Amino acid sequence: MKKTTFYLSAIISLILLVNIIQILTDDFERLTKYGFGYLIGKIILFIIFLTLTLLTKKYVMKKEETE
Repeated sequence: MKKTTFYLSAIISLILLVNIIQILTDDFERLTKYGFGYLIGKIILFIIFLTLTLLTKKYVMKKEETE
């Protein structure tokens, strides 16, 4: 279960990172205050999923070493 959580959160983190970079490079000058809220929400989700990835990474790496 933790292995699935690790890989799923890693994939979601990468997708969010690509989306954030795309917004910053292409649409930054056109953002309204709602657009900035959308961007901040994406950044918060990225931080949450990155933290989840890092927390489950320790468990996954530790388990793979023992196998």
